[in-house]
Amino acid sequence: MTKHFYSLKKLPLFAAISAVILIVGIVLFALFGFNVESGAGKSFSVTYDAVVTIADGGERVEEVCENTFDSLGINYESKSETAPDLDNSSLAENGDYTVTYVFAEDVSSETLASARDTVESTLTGEFEGASVYVVVHEVAAGASFVEPVWRGAVALIVAAIVVLVYIGFRFGWGRTLTGLVLTVHDVLLTLALLAITRIPVAAFTPLLFAAAAVVISLFIWMVQCMKMRETFKDPAFRTMDAEEAVNECLKTSNKTVLYVVAAVAVVFIVVGAVAAPGVRAFFLPLLLPLAVSTYSSLVLGPMVYLPMKRMDDRSNAKKARYVGKKKAEKAEE
Repeated sequence: MTKHFYSLKKLPLFAAISAVILIVGIVLFALFGFNVESGAGKSFSVTYDAVVTIADGGERVEEVCENTFDSLGINYESKSETAPDLDNSSLAENGDYTVTYVFAEDVSSETLASARDTVESTLTGEFEGASVYVVVHEVAAGASFVEPVWRGAVALIVAAIVVLVYIGFRFGWGRTLTGLVLTVHDVLLTLALLAITRIPVAAFTPLLFAAAAVVISLFIWMVQCMKMRETFKDPAFRTMDAEEAVNECLKTSNKTVLYVVAAVAVVFIVVGAVAAPGVRAFFLPLLLPLAVSTYSSLVLGPMVYLPMKRMDDRSNAKKARYVGKKKAEKAEE
């Protein structure tokens, strides 16, 4: 970065970039909303005991189910199997096998009920003495997660307020105001990019991502503030004007921020890669607010902070002159 990269003259350019992304996001959200996966649908589960497995009938169970679905003209979206637990001492299997088919919400309950009766009668006829149970279950659209998501979002926002107050007392209220501006910017830009990129999300996940953007934004900005505060203690910076001081300071502090961001990104990627699908669907999209917060902290934040830095410098200069005048008056006395 050049010496004059952080300048108020360049702030309108980056503000315009953010504004364009925000406007496009608002338009796409108004037209299509977020790419919400409702999670609603119906499941068709067949549970069978060891009588069927001893006869090597597991494949036959699936064949009967899928032939029945074809005859009724319905298609399943996904299939999963659950095996019984294994006793470590005897290496024997305890429990039953279950194969589950998931159907879209628009598949009628009457059709699935007919499929259930057909599958049950066919399998119990073929495997004498076997216990075969077929259960049709409607999967809700995730309404049960509304309250936990709201509580989580509120908790993150409260934490963000605490961080803002801490930044104010620790690093100065100018940096608190800058952090507040960046937080609002990052939340809006994250939601806009969710609408633009069409990343699949659950119904109430955008609210949680917005709250996460608040915390990530303030965390990265606080790291920036810590490095700036440490660097500005150098007496060499006292003779520089605000723009030159910020530019020189960020040549080193930006490296620290990038190291922290890289570490957080690795955590998100690793957790998203090894976690269950539901957890993965949350952690991997968190890279979006992380990228937005990194951009705002490295580029927008210093430019927004510049006028506040100038005001702080003028205020400190006045205090220094006042203290010097008082000391001079006492010396004359």
